[in-house]
Amino acid sequence: MVGSFLNVCIYRLPRGISVGKPVRSFCPSCKKTIPWFRNIPMFSWLLLRGKCAECGQSIPARYIGVEALTAVLFGCVAWKFGAVDPALVLPMCLLVSILIVATFTDLEHMIIPDEITWGGVGTGILLSACIPAMHTAASITEALLRAGTGAAVGYGILW
Repeated sequence: MVGSFLNVCIYRLPRGISVGKPVRSFCPSCKKTIPWFRNIPMFSWLLLRGKCAECGQSIPARYIGVEALTAVLFGCVAWKFGAVDPALVLPMCLLVSILIVATFTDLEHMIIPDEITWGGVGTGILLSACIPAMHTAASITEALLRAGTGAAVGYGILW
């Protein structure tokens, strides 16, 4: 389900369409709303053979690819961090999600939307304060310092 939402972000953000409105998914070709029973991640795409049930146009393979990739990478994150520090699983899955949206949007449009870059920076710094273990820091202050330094250096390099 997360992969399905990431596809919404990948499709809508570079086109300037709200992620929240319209609430329901729609066919990229005919723009008809996809009913819930035809919007089950991965299974619907396979059952419909990658085509819209309304207009018959192809739905890009990227949709099932992003959904499957998200599931696999979330599993890898849980396997890698779950036993070490379960508190790291959610923020690392969020990082993976941001990277998936950035990657597939960049591949298709050659841009990375500001909502992804600046939203990711803000979220990373906020989560660093909440979970200092993300930086193997002993305190919130040390975690914020490391997160802020990383953000500043990253911005400086790109600037």
